[in-house]
Amino acid sequence: MRSNRGNRALMIPAQLVAIVSLFLILYSIFGLTQENLGGARPRVEQGGEELFKTLGTLSVFITAVSYAWYHLKKKRKSPSPLVRLIVKWFDKLHKYTGYSAILLIATHGIYFLTQAVVKKETYTGIAAFSLLLSAGIYGFLIKRLPKKNMRKVHFMLATAFALVAIIHAGGSAIMAILCTIVFWGITELIERSATPAQD
Repeated sequence: MRSNRGNRALMIPAQLVAIVSLFLILYSIFGLTQENLGGARPRVEQGGEELFKTLGTLSVFITAVSYAWYHLKKKRKSPSPLVRLIVKWFDKLHKYTGYSAILLIATHGIYFLTQAVVKKETYTGIAAFSLLLSAGIYGFLIKRLPKKNMRKVHFMLATAFALVAIIHAGGSAIMAILCTIVFWGITELIERSATPAQD
């Protein structure tokens, strides 16, 4: 009984983050107009803006590397030595790429919050960062606070981030997701080529 209560309580922070993120997205789509955006106090655009945009794009692709682990972790006992080697590397990469993405997105976001003009993308960016940061926190707690649904919540937050990243970053996020899917397909082909044919 206590375990069920603990698992339900575990969901509450993730649900709150998801609700706030949804509100920010809806507000950016329906609640903002050019007039009230123009009424916000403009900030001076800096010459380094392209650099910080690049950091944001890079973080999306780094997150995709981390997300690829969710499919690969099922292949620890793959008949292909190459796939097992890939799984081993991604097991190590998953955590570090996730934390690196959080750091890059935080740097990207701080710049645009403090130095750039407020735009609709500002709100979707905050939503995306909130989801990724929450996924990182749950990921950090998986082995330190073992609960039945911890991995599931971690995965759901990461997936929600991917969807919001499409809204916020557009083409670069879509490209990162497509690259991940193609990579999964390649590992499947490698694995099948190593599987003995059945009579």
